[in-house]
Amino acid sequence: MPEKTEAPTPRRLAKARTEGQVAQSAEVNTAVLLIVAFWLLGPMGRRLAHELATFTRVCLGRLPDNDLTWTSLSSTGLSWARHLALILLPFVLCLLATSVGASLLQTGFLLSYKSLIPSLARFNPLARLSSLVFSKQSLIVLAKSAVKIAIVSLVAYSEIRDAYPLLLSSPWEGLAQGLQVWQETALKLGMRIGATFVALAMADYMIQRHQWWQSMRMTRQELREERRQTEGDPFVRSRLRQRQQYLARSRMMAAVPESDVVVTNPIHLAVALKYEIHQMRAPIVTAKGARLLADRIRKVGRKHRVPIVQNRPLAHALYKHVEVGQEIPSTLYEAVASVLAFVYGLKAKSA
Repeated sequence: MPEKTEAPTPRRLAKARTEGQVAQSAEVNTAVLLIVAFWLLGPMGRRLAHELATFTRVCLGRLPDNDLTWTSLSSTGLSWARHLALILLPFVLCLLATSVGASLLQTGFLLSYKSLIPSLARFNPLARLSSLVFSKQSLIVLAKSAVKIAIVSLVAYSEIRDAYPLLLSSPWEGLAQGLQVWQETALKLGMRIGATFVALAMADYMIQRHQWWQSMRMTRQELREERRQTEGDPFVRSRLRQRQQYLARSRMMAAVPESDVVVTNPIHLAVALKYEIHQMRAPIVTAKGARLLADRIRKVGRKHRVPIVQNRPLAHALYKHVEVGQEIPSTLYEAVASVLAFVYGLKAKSA
């Protein structure tokens, strides 16, 4: 298989993005969700627990003392579940917004429907099993998961070990004090695990981005194919360029008969000039050429009785510095004016 040695082109990157192939790490979403969840549990946890405990007491108080039936239990349980859902709704919505924000932070706004298109390859169990079990990517994912579990376990063990004496003594501190100890320990543990996940997520994102960039690289053949698709076949481009040059020369040669003078050097260069006093600010170059094209300009000029003046410095300056259709620069006004005065004098004598 040819080696991918070329950097991806903007077209390749844009196409990959439309197909949903972007650098993204699921660990970033997990880390952000953990941090936000434990951060929200600080101010919201006590209120949620208080509301849930209060409503639980209310629900239990509604149950009949002597006649417990399936209907009464199911009605009370359903009412308790609905209230629990309402209590947790703001918390869940915050986590949902956080998840969306974490994804947007990595990929920007991206909608790709290619993954939704049915493909027979996805329904091949042998191919799927081979890709999941025996592929290099699956081994990398397994190794990353093992490392992640080991690191998180060490962090959790360290935090629980430090809090172990307080947790052991909490049952003798009273219910409220004991619950507070467990809550603070859980929050500290969650924040430390969240911070660990942030570090792991940053490393994973860099790895994912490197792998994505490597997968986007192109072979020389792919680069040539893309250039052919965007710019066209080289032979066709050459023929088109020749055609454009031919049309440009044809228009230029058609302007020679309308010119006032042809300045030559006298053999290799020829530049035709035209000046209309009431319509132009300065004389313009209507045609120019070297060697064979200069010879053609001279021949067309002679055929249509356009004066031909030999002026080597002026011909070189006009050919080098002025394009066809452009006005002459102010530095050449004096030289061109003397040539035009000479031509106008010839026309006056012949008249």
